Amino acid sequence: MRRRRREGAGETDGREVERGSRPATGTRVVRRPTPVRRRLRLLGLAVTGVGVVNMVSALTPEFRGRLHIVRDAFTPEVAHAAMGATALVGVALVLLGRGIARHRRVAYRAAVGLLAVSAVTHLLKGLDVEEALLSIGVAVLLVHSSRLFTAPTPPARWRTAAVFGLTLIPVAFAYGVAGFAIRHDRVKPQFTMLGAVEETAARLVGLSGPLHVSHGFGRWFPASITVLGFGLVVVIAVALLAPVTERALAPASERDAMRRLVDRRDGDTLDPFALRHDKRYVLSADGRAAVAYRYVNGTGLASGDPIGDPDAFVDAFDRFLARCAERGWRPAVIGARGDRLDLYTGVGLRTRYLGDEAVIDVDRFTLDGRRMRGVRQAFNRTRNFGLTAEIHREGKLDPTLRRALVGISDRHLAGGRERGFSMALDGLLTVRDGDCVIAVCRDQTGTPIAFQRYVPCKGGAGLSLDTMRRDAVGPNGVNERLIVETVLWARERHIAEVSLNFAAFKGLIEEDADLGPLEGAQAWLIKRLNPYFQIQSLLTFNAKFQPRWVSRYLVYRSVGDLAPVAVAALSAESFLPFDRGPRCECGTAADAIAAPSDRGEATTVDA
Repeated sequence: MRRRRREGAGETDGREVERGSRPATGTRVVRRPTPVRRRLRLLGLAVTGVGVVNMVSALTPEFRGRLHIVRDAFTPEVAHAAMGATALVGVALVLLGRGIARHRRVAYRAAVGLLAVSAVTHLLKGLDVEEALLSIGVAVLLVHSSRLFTAPTPPARWRTAAVFGLTLIPVAFAYGVAGFAIRHDRVKPQFTMLGAVEETAARLVGLSGPLHVSHGFGRWFPASITVLGFGLVVVIAVALLAPVTERALAPASERDAMRRLVDRRDGDTLDPFALRHDKRYVLSADGRAAVAYRYVNGTGLASGDPIGDPDAFVDAFDRFLARCAERGWRPAVIGARGDRLDLYTGVGLRTRYLGDEAVIDVDRFTLDGRRMRGVRQAFNRTRNFGLTAEIHREGKLDPTLRRALVGISDRHLAGGRERGFSMALDGLLTVRDGDCVIAVCRDQTGTPIAFQRYVPCKGGAGLSLDTMRRDAVGPNGVNERLIVETVLWARERHIAEVSLNFAAFKGLIEEDADLGPLEGAQAWLIKRLNPYFQIQSLLTFNAKFQPRWVSRYLVYRSVGDLAPVAVAALSAESFLPFDRGPRCECGTAADAIAAPSDRGEATTVDA
């Protein structure tokens, strides 16, 4: 049998469109050109390359013939000082390369100045004409491209750099002066406070001052001041060029406005997860659409496609890109829908297949037929064991039942951290999202043993699975039973679809996938990771329900961004411990708000 090839299993340009879905309205028709981005990256590499050349040149012997010419024209101390300055400038240029690639104006100005200094120091330290010409050539290229460097340094970065400078520079001077004062017997000519300050200042930038330090102390202490100067350059450059961090949470009023954008019939099943407390928002100019995102380790990570009116998606996303550029972030989107990729490829971004979301079409769902045998058996097994199921709205949960479900959640997590970002909501079992649907399973004695939470989406026309919790008791099939009961409950209320779990890399690991060599290698690695991420088991579980599959993608800027964006995404989802931003732990049982005293009505399904 000929195997079929999974569409979108690798990188795509966004031309595949999910069957039966409507393309994003208002997306750009013409792909925006990207030579500017490539040019900036090349300039950044050139500046970094000159920095590396400087450091190598400072550490390698000079040509004897050229060195004699320099020493005949200047004193030997000039060549020695120029060698240290060349190394220091090299370190600074390596650090500035990243800022050049991100079109930072301060990086451009600093790089041009340092390249000019570099050309001079190369000539003074050994008549290195080749290196000097290289520095001048790169400086000319930067000046020729000066119009590209438009990103200002945010005031917060200047303040941080100023704090570091005002704190560390006095410490460095104190270190140098104190050292010369303590070993004043090794200093020639006679030690003076002014002479020690001048010597320290010169040594910090790789030069030599008015003092001569003898014996073993003279071999290591002046060099240690120069190393300290290198460290100061690194710290201040990093402070100026680092991305602007963002720790504050969105105010409640802003999240309430997002609720109105989420509550749309033409929305997406991931839209309600934009309401997590750890997300911020960028709105379109008219306020009809927004991008929900979070800052994670230098990445502006958007959660799913924009929410709101599709006609305003382009403006909202452009404003998100502008915020990322202004703050020095890598832009990325996790969970973009397959039929909306033109929104991202239209601005030169890349996309990579992540997996498929399983969606049950409620009207077509049935337990009949051979393909539904596994789900049907699980459903009947739980009924035969005397298990019952009931459906509640979270805002109307009985306080006693709420406490029991909180206990189930605690025992299920067993002290572990709640996972989720792009496809999970926080505030589990609190009053905040009272319209969420809670499906509860009880054992023969009426004790709750499991529950699931579903978030309403698409203006009430859909439900999106958020949380599955259960105790380690009862027969197999409890989760299948609750899903079936939820689908039947949804059918009675004319809800069209129920979204289940996300099956990561479905197109790469399913048995009939036709993969190329690179995709085959990816599939092999993914299968090795299965014990840690439950990749195969989630796919098998979802496939039982014969769902409709909706492809989801990762959107990123360049191949060089792929690794840090992947780390940021895994950190935001709590698979990696590198997210230092604010967290709202989903299902933090101890923080559950006391429920209303009135008992809400529940839909109960008995065995």
